[in-house]
Amino acid sequence: MAANPSVLVTLPLVLLTFFATASAQSYNAPAPSPLMDSPSPPPPPPPDSTAPLASSPPPPSPPPPAYSPPPPPPSPPPPPPASNWTPVANVNDPAIQQVAQFAVRIYALSTRELKMSLVNVVSGETQPYDGGYNYHLVITVSGGKKTQYDALVWGILGTTSWKLWSFTPKY
Repeated sequence: MAANPSVLVTLPLVLLTFFATASAQSYNAPAPSPLMDSPSPPPPPPPDSTAPLASSPPPPSPPPPAYSPPPPPPSPPPPPPASNWTPVANVNDPAIQQVAQFAVRIYALSTRELKMSLVNVVSGETQPYDGGYNYHLVITVSGGKKTQYDALVWGILGTTSWKLWSFTPKY
Protein backbone atom coordinates (compact mmCIF):
# COMPACT_ATOMS: atom_id res chain seq x y z
CA MET A 1 0.00 0.00 0.00
CA ALA A 2 1.49 3.33 -1.07
CA ALA A 3 1.38 6.33 1.25
CA ASN A 4 -0.28 9.48 0.09
CA PRO A 5 2.45 12.10 -0.63
CA SER A 6 0.46 14.91 1.02
CA VAL A 7 0.32 12.91 4.29
CA LEU A 8 4.06 12.41 4.16
CA VAL A 9 4.60 16.18 3.88
CA THR A 10 1.90 17.20 6.36
CA LEU A 11 2.82 14.79 9.16
CA PRO A 12 6.34 16.15 9.70
CA LEU A 13 4.97 19.72 9.71
CA VAL A 14 2.38 18.84 12.34
CA LEU A 15 4.97 17.10 14.51
CA LEU A 16 7.41 19.99 14.13
CA THR A 17 4.70 22.49 15.16
CA PHE A 18 3.72 20.33 18.14
CA PHE A 19 7.27 20.00 19.47
CA ALA A 20 8.07 23.67 18.87
CA THR A 21 4.95 24.72 20.80
CA ALA A 22 5.61 22.28 23.65
CA SER A 23 9.22 23.33 24.05
CA ALA A 24 8.35 27.03 23.83
CA GLN A 25 5.82 26.68 26.64
CA SER A 26 8.26 24.93 28.97
CA TYR A 27 11.28 27.09 28.16
CA ASN A 28 12.50 29.30 30.95
CA ALA A 29 15.40 31.63 30.25
CA PRO A 30 18.20 31.20 32.75
CA ALA A 31 18.86 34.11 35.04
CA PRO A 32 21.86 36.14 33.91
CA SER A 33 24.91 35.45 35.97
CA PRO A 34 27.58 38.02 36.58
CA LEU A 35 30.60 37.43 34.45
CA MET A 36 33.80 36.85 36.31
CA ASP A 37 35.88 38.73 33.76
CA SER A 38 34.02 42.04 33.82
CA PRO A 39 34.29 44.32 36.84
CA SER A 40 31.05 45.41 38.45
CA PRO A 41 30.49 49.09 39.15
CA PRO A 42 31.15 50.13 42.74
CA PRO A 43 28.12 50.65 45.00
CA PRO A 44 27.13 54.27 45.65
CA PRO A 45 28.75 55.85 48.70
CA PRO A 46 26.64 56.18 51.85
CA PRO A 47 25.09 59.63 52.33
CA ASP A 48 27.26 62.04 54.26
CA SER A 49 25.34 63.89 56.94
CA THR A 50 27.67 66.91 56.73
CA ALA A 51 27.49 67.31 52.97
CA PRO A 52 24.73 69.47 51.51
CA LEU A 53 21.78 67.46 50.38
CA ALA A 54 21.68 66.88 46.68
CA SER A 55 18.41 67.54 45.03
CA SER A 56 16.46 64.34 44.85
CA PRO A 57 14.14 63.62 41.99
CA PRO A 58 10.62 64.87 42.56
CA PRO A 59 8.19 62.32 43.94
CA PRO A 60 6.14 60.57 41.31
CA SER A 61 2.97 62.40 40.41
CA PRO A 62 -0.27 60.73 41.46
CA PRO A 63 -2.05 58.83 38.75
CA PRO A 64 -4.70 60.81 36.92
CA PRO A 65 -8.20 60.33 38.32
CA ALA A 66 -10.42 57.83 36.61
CA TYR A 67 -12.57 59.33 33.86
CA SER A 68 -15.94 60.40 35.04
CA PRO A 69 -18.58 61.73 32.67
CA PRO A 70 -19.61 65.35 33.03
CA PRO A 71 -22.60 65.96 35.25
CA PRO A 72 -25.95 65.93 33.48
CA PRO A 73 -27.41 69.30 32.60
CA PRO A 74 -29.76 70.67 35.22
CA SER A 75 -33.43 70.04 34.70
CA PRO A 76 -35.49 73.08 33.76
CA PRO A 77 -36.79 75.07 36.69
CA PRO A 78 -40.47 74.77 37.48
CA PRO A 79 -42.60 77.79 36.71
CA PRO A 80 -42.60 80.47 39.40
CA PRO A 81 -45.51 80.92 41.78
CA ALA A 82 -48.53 82.78 40.48
CA SER A 83 -47.67 86.47 40.64
CA ASN A 84 -47.56 89.33 38.16
CA TRP A 85 -49.96 87.59 35.79
CA THR A 86 -51.55 89.81 33.16
CA PRO A 87 -54.84 88.75 31.55
CA VAL A 88 -54.74 88.18 27.79
CA ALA A 89 -56.73 90.98 26.16
CA ASN A 90 -57.53 89.12 22.94
CA VAL A 91 -57.58 85.29 23.01
CA ASN A 92 -57.88 85.33 19.20
CA ASP A 93 -54.50 87.07 18.83
CA PRO A 94 -52.39 84.95 16.42
CA ALA A 95 -49.54 84.70 18.96
CA ILE A 96 -51.89 83.29 21.63
CA GLN A 97 -53.41 80.90 19.07
CA GLN A 98 -49.91 79.64 18.20
CA VAL A 99 -49.05 79.07 21.85
CA ALA A 100 -52.29 77.10 22.31
CA GLN A 101 -51.64 75.12 19.12
CA PHE A 102 -48.14 74.28 20.40
CA ALA A 103 -49.53 73.05 23.73
CA VAL A 104 -52.16 70.84 22.06
CA ARG A 105 -49.71 69.32 19.55
CA ILE A 106 -47.01 68.55 22.10
CA TYR A 107 -49.53 67.00 24.49
CA ALA A 108 -51.16 64.98 21.69
CA LEU A 109 -47.78 63.65 20.55
CA SER A 110 -46.66 62.74 24.06
CA THR A 111 -49.90 60.87 24.85
CA ARG A 112 -50.43 59.51 21.31
CA GLU A 113 -53.85 61.13 21.11
CA LEU A 114 -53.07 62.19 17.56
CA LYS A 115 -56.64 63.14 16.68
CA MET A 116 -56.70 65.90 19.31
CA SER A 117 -56.96 69.39 17.84
CA LEU A 118 -57.46 72.92 19.11
CA VAL A 119 -61.01 74.30 19.00
CA ASN A 120 -60.48 77.65 20.74
CA VAL A 121 -58.82 79.50 23.61
CA VAL A 122 -61.31 80.31 26.37
CA SER A 123 -59.08 82.56 28.48
CA GLY A 124 -55.47 83.20 29.26
CA GLU A 125 -52.88 85.18 31.15
CA THR A 126 -49.18 85.86 30.70
CA GLN A 127 -46.23 86.45 32.98
CA PRO A 128 -42.67 87.52 32.12
CA TYR A 129 -40.19 84.80 33.10
CA ASP A 130 -36.58 83.89 32.26
CA GLY A 131 -36.27 86.00 29.13
CA GLY A 132 -39.63 84.87 27.76
CA TYR A 133 -43.18 84.50 28.98
CA ASN A 134 -45.26 81.95 30.83
CA TYR A 135 -48.66 81.46 29.23
CA HIS A 136 -51.51 80.04 31.29
CA LEU A 137 -54.32 79.21 28.89
CA VAL A 138 -57.70 77.51 29.20
CA ILE A 139 -58.13 75.58 25.96
CA THR A 140 -61.05 73.73 24.37
CA VAL A 141 -60.06 70.73 22.24
CA SER A 142 -61.72 68.05 20.16
CA GLY A 143 -60.62 64.44 19.86
CA GLY A 144 -59.31 64.19 23.42
CA LYS A 145 -60.51 62.37 26.50
CA LYS A 146 -61.75 65.69 27.93
CA THR A 147 -62.81 68.86 26.20
CA GLN A 148 -61.20 71.61 28.30
CA TYR A 149 -57.62 71.77 29.54
CA ASP A 150 -55.40 74.12 31.54
CA ALA A 151 -52.11 74.59 29.69
CA LEU A 152 -48.97 76.16 31.13
CA VAL A 153 -46.39 76.99 28.46
CA TRP A 154 -43.12 78.93 28.56
CA GLY A 155 -41.61 80.43 25.43
CA ILE A 156 -39.97 83.26 23.59
CA LEU A 157 -41.98 84.58 20.64
CA GLY A 158 -40.15 84.38 17.33
CA THR A 159 -37.81 81.58 18.47
CA THR A 160 -37.87 77.81 18.84
CA SER A 161 -37.42 78.01 22.63
CA TRP A 162 -40.68 76.60 23.99
CA LYS A 163 -41.61 74.25 26.84
CA LEU A 164 -44.91 72.70 27.81
CA TRP A 165 -44.91 72.75 31.62
CA SER A 166 -48.32 71.16 32.11
CA PHE A 167 -51.50 70.23 30.27
CA THR A 168 -54.21 69.09 32.70
CA PRO A 169 -57.93 68.44 32.25
CA LYS A 170 -60.08 71.27 33.53
CA TYR A 171 -62.93 69.08 34.76
